[in-house]
Amino acid sequence: MEIIPGWASRLVAESKGLTRPVRLVAAMPGHVRMLNAVSRMFTRFSPQELPRVRAWVQGGQRYTITDALVALANRTDLTLDQRLATANESAEYCTTLNGLSGWCPQFTELMRQEVLIPLFDALGAPPACGADFYAFFGNYGYTPFGVHDDVDQSLLWHLGPASKTAYIWPRQRYFELTGGTLSTTDYSLLLPHALRYELQPGDLLFIPMGDFHVLQTREFSTTLGLTLFPDDPMLECAEGLRLFAPNAKSFAAVANQSVTLQELAELRRMAVRSNNYLITPPELSTVARASYDEAVLRNSALRAHSGWPLLHTRLANRAALLVRRRLIWGRPNALFAALCEMLNGAERLPFESLRQRVAGTIQCAAVVELVQSVSRLGGLTIEPL
Repeated sequence: MEIIPGWASRLVAESKGLTRPVRLVAAMPGHVRMLNAVSRMFTRFSPQELPRVRAWVQGGQRYTITDALVALANRTDLTLDQRLATANESAEYCTTLNGLSGWCPQFTELMRQEVLIPLFDALGAPPACGADFYAFFGNYGYTPFGVHDDVDQSLLWHLGPASKTAYIWPRQRYFELTGGTLSTTDYSLLLPHALRYELQPGDLLFIPMGDFHVLQTREFSTTLGLTLFPDDPMLECAEGLRLFAPNAKSFAAVANQSVTLQELAELRRMAVRSNNYLITPPELSTVARASYDEAVLRNSALRAHSGWPLLHTRLANRAALLVRRRLIWGRPNALFAALCEMLNGAERLPFESLRQRVAGTIQCAAVVELVQSVSRLGGLTIEPL
């Protein structure tokens, strides 16, 4: 295992239900392998699949970082530090990469088994608004945007190779020291009153939502983070609308349909749930792609991953099949429900069983097309019988 057993229950207990800062020393013995896995993600970027990345050099944000990293994606000879220094055109920098789960299926499955399952079990429930894995890199001194608070819960696994210092001020203490809740880069008053943690590779640090903090990095290092998003109905409604009408053409087609805010929020929650509560779907280049005709499928079985359940719903006059946080839309039909019911409830589902279930109402060509589409989105695998 890459992470020590029982870490999640310890974290929840020692943090008093994620309300206090906590450090777990040497919580990730496999930090070197994890760092290598994150490093390899930088070779997957392309003009068609862009990373969600930001960078700062000398206190200013660098807006060319995305193009620079895409241009360097095929440079497998570069170390991670060399790659980022080249992309930033600076020996000192801070770079963040969000949505790590989209770039490597093996990483995502490992995080599902060793992080998400034990953490959600320890908390009693997953975060309905979702979660996201990210990482930040560099040798930038203090965090470029200074002492700040976050609107979500943050779990940080330090991967190294160098150490990192974290300073944390509980929210009430920060207010007493500064008289407010604004971010600052004036450290002289604050640092003597901080909770100070010297993070070594493999350590886990939890920072509660709303607590102020700043990190200090003297030499190059990487930190892996997990964000747990709090309930946010306005965000969920906005994201639900993007799922319902992702572009101008689809918006025009549904503009006059009757849909409630609650339905939009629930659509977004279902989409996140179909991806094991991760807000980032897999990049399509990471999904095994193959084309199977009807003859091959009739001698094949379908397998769904227990972590990525297929879900279906209906919104206005359209049916939706939710696959790894992406949606397949169609007219109301029996096929979406049959696929979800049969595939989620079986270890292996013969294609012929699905075809026979909807025979007489759905043409076989439509069943073949849907199975192919779900497979291309990472929602199922196709295997010989």
